[in-house]
Amino acid sequence: MVWAMWILSSFSLRRTTAAATARPGAPEGKVEGMADNESGSANRFEGLFRPWFLPALGLTAAVAVGVFYAAGVVSESAVGAVVAVLVPVVLGLMVARPAVEHPPSRTAAALLVAAGVLSALVAAVPALEAVHPGDPDFVAEFEREDQAASLPEGMGGRVLLLVSAPLGGAGEPQVNFRLSGFSDPVEGRLERTFGYARVGRSGRARVAHDHDADWFEARIPAGAKEIRLERLQGRVAGGLRVSVYRDWLPRAAAWVLSLLVLVLAALGEVRAGRDAGSTIAAGVALGFGLVVSYNVTPAQAVVPSLWAIVLGAIAGAPAAVLVRMLVRRLVPSASPVRKGKAPKDKGEQDE
Repeated sequence: MVWAMWILSSFSLRRTTAAATARPGAPEGKVEGMADNESGSANRFEGLFRPWFLPALGLTAAVAVGVFYAAGVVSESAVGAVVAVLVPVVLGLMVARPAVEHPPSRTAAALLVAAGVLSALVAAVPALEAVHPGDPDFVAEFEREDQAASLPEGMGGRVLLLVSAPLGGAGEPQVNFRLSGFSDPVEGRLERTFGYARVGRSGRARVAHDHDADWFEARIPAGAKEIRLERLQGRVAGGLRVSVYRDWLPRAAAWVLSLLVLVLAALGEVRAGRDAGSTIAAGVALGFGLVVSYNVTPAQAVVPSLWAIVLGAIAGAPAAVLVRMLVRRLVPSASPVRKGKAPKDKGEQDE
């Protein structure tokens, strides 16, 4: 996680360093920031976000959480919650950073700040739902097929189901199930897979991965009285457990909001007239949130969440570049301005 944050923030190192050096032809001993202070247009936030600030923030938080996790003070789900919140917040700060360090026009600055806040929220909410959902509204335990569980009165609407079951036997067991009582039946599969891990310099060991829990979206119709286990196939060491949670941000809405936030970040970056990496940071944050919401559960939250940073970057960064290219073709960028001077909005120029 720390190295990913370091790589994502290093792209602005050269620009930030150049902004702190002296202007060509300026009197000796005066740097650009001093000249801007004398001209009355200095940025009062200058120096707040150094190139090392965000990586150092991530490193400090990661080390602190790692120490508590290794000591057994915090649970797997709690550590996953820290990762699910910290990564979008840090990337959201990177989205909004150009509006603070090098203030563009008021419109561009507002777009970048809004994109930074929204990218953090849209990424953190589904990720936090997946790794640390809190107490369920309802829990059902099924031991056999055709068993029913009564729903609490007044329960309905969109919900998230965390379906889990201990896998029994050796080898690669699979458990297939079908739940009814929802607007559409919920079908899924839990299974054990095997991979290989490196041991020493040249050895490999076979490692089992139990995918014994998964998230499913569902809708409970109004007036529903019960849910029923229609089918249960496979070797299960215990019963099938279904935990029901309120779905605060459905996956379809998360996809739509992610696209809108990505366009918003691209608009701000294009209107600012410089490539500051805001769109890419937003794409990585939103990709991270979507990957976590589809693939991470509370029982196995830490390592998959860290891998989600890499997968989010692989999927989100190219998407961000494409969106920025499309926006640049449709929206005119701000005209170049002298360093240290914020460009005026179009309305101010007309006046």
